[in-house]
Amino acid sequence: MDHETLRRKVWGEMLEASMRANYFGEFVVRYQRFEKLMRIFVFVASSGSAAAALTHAPTWISVAFPLIAVVASGWLVFSQYSVLARDSADLHSGWLAQERDYERLWNHIDEHGAEATYDEIYGRGEGLSKTGTRFPKDDKRLAYWLDHASERAMARYA
Repeated sequence: MDHETLRRKVWGEMLEASMRANYFGEFVVRYQRFEKLMRIFVFVASSGSAAAALTHAPTWISVAFPLIAVVASGWLVFSQYSVLARDSADLHSGWLAQERDYERLWNHIDEHGAEATYDEIYGRGEGLSKTGTRFPKDDKRLAYWLDHASERAMARYA
């Protein structure tokens, strides 16, 4: 491929790797926060204090509250949010490594072997992309993180 095409591809991949790293980093926080809130709810709902507070509540609330706590507790067991948080963290660090490698290539784009280095880095990204398919795609958040990556890269290389 010609030199200008290689430059455009490296720049684009560097920005997209940064976008993906931040996107999956956001999932880590989201999954961990939600699971923590659910655990706190289950803890409080299943405590004796909650039962004591519900003694003067209407009957339907006294019955529904413990049932909701049981459902939430069961949901925590089967939800896999901790697995999703761990997988998101792995994708976050993997895409950060990709971004770093693309940036290193960008800084040495004129050296011999740059195209082979690009192909090697790009090949590693395919595995990360495959793993990332189990996560929801939010085009609005991806666009936000791409804009963030572009602003950061333009400020660095302006």
